[in-house]
Amino acid sequence: MKRRPSLDPDLEEMRRLGHAAIDRIVEHLASLGEQRVARRGTASEFAALVDEPLPEEGFGEEDSLRFFFERVVPSMTRVNHPRFHAYIPCPSSFAGALGEILAAGTNPFVGSWLGGATVSSLELTVLRWIAETVGYPSDGAGILTSGGSIANLVALAAARAKFGRETLDSGRMYVSEEGHASMNRAATLLGYAPDAVRRVPVDDRLRMKPDHLRRWIHEDRAAGLRPFFVCVNAGTTNTGAIDPLEETADLCAELELWLHVDAAYGGFAALTEEGRALLAGMDRAHSLTVDPHKWLYVPMGVGCVLLRDAEALETAFSEHSDYLQDLPPDEVNFLDRGPELSRPGRVLSVWMLLRSLGRRELARHVEKDFRLARLAADLIRADDRFELVDEPQMTVVAFRHRAQAGETEEHRAARDLELMEKTLADGGLMMSTTLTGGRTALRFVVMNHRTTEDDVRRSVASIRELS
Repeated sequence: MKRRPSLDPDLEEMRRLGHAAIDRIVEHLASLGEQRVARRGTASEFAALVDEPLPEEGFGEEDSLRFFFERVVPSMTRVNHPRFHAYIPCPSSFAGALGEILAAGTNPFVGSWLGGATVSSLELTVLRWIAETVGYPSDGAGILTSGGSIANLVALAAARAKFGRETLDSGRMYVSEEGHASMNRAATLLGYAPDAVRRVPVDDRLRMKPDHLRRWIHEDRAAGLRPFFVCVNAGTTNTGAIDPLEETADLCAELELWLHVDAAYGGFAALTEEGRALLAGMDRAHSLTVDPHKWLYVPMGVGCVLLRDAEALETAFSEHSDYLQDLPPDEVNFLDRGPELSRPGRVLSVWMLLRSLGRRELARHVEKDFRLARLAADLIRADDRFELVDEPQMTVVAFRHRAQAGETEEHRAARDLELMEKTLADGGLMMSTTLTGGRTALRFVVMNHRTTEDDVRRSVASIRELS
């Protein structure tokens, strides 16, 4: 019988292509700091670079590597660039990338114990490591997700399972005005009406006001509604604001509400002594979202949710088809802990990084990010054309142009937007804009193990020169 040819090339060709791919990646990383951070472009401009007809006959792996590094990479936004200060960076690392290569090369299935017991067991170990890293109880449950948005969805689904599906009719959830939009999206996906999520006012440092939260909960209960879920921030995306975690934890314990802490950005600050002090009370949450692909420096696509109540989590998601009757019921089947059945080995990038580098080395880099953010704030404050929105609570430096004599807010805001566009066009750094208190502001974020003091000084010098 004629042997069926494999899609894989022979062993020597696989080795050669693997080396070629790694060499290209290393060359890319070696010059990353001198490459453009990003650039604007239209759909037609980018299509002219990368679009082509579906091949009837393949071009081969080597030609495809060339295409990617010569046509795609030069114009892409480099979120791991040392002067990418926009949004919340996802800087990744070579150790994390190695783990991703292991996952892609071995292709484990991590949806069930029977489908991938060793990698499932490894995920349980890494979940314990993450809990220990951020000071959260490690005897509960958890799951690695594709990011913070799905982690928040999982947490809300578990809370709904705990308090009952009747919350769909009268349930109320409370999120800071500065809270992430993914909480509203999660509520919508789970079937809640738009008015089920109440946005709690913030103070002058953009932190949730517990007195307003308490009043709204009592008012809603008096109106026959059912408050059940409170989400606070351990580092907002906008400015890095940290809600009053201890006070809110006391309130939720008193009123028997589910407390969720969205620490997708800031949770891994707990690696450091300073961060643990800032995040005191985070450990009291019923559920906690953290994003390893942010401040744990692993590749994009790894979020995490930790929970105290494994039963609530499995009540929310456990649903087996007939063809899954062979699964061992006494082991952890991750399909019972989240919305995915087919799950990749995303744990391997986190495991490789934590095992290779260790907690202390990671803590040193988080400490450095804190220090460089304060440096950026000091340098920006030294230019009297700018004002800080607030002193950095974590590593987001939010600032804006000062209004000139007789200038309208519209014209002042336009100068913020113009500066962002100028820095983007220059290519040496990238910032982003936001709204705080209804006013435009610029965001300068430090969250990258590659960022140096020279990078920060260079970025701020460009900001001052282009203003």
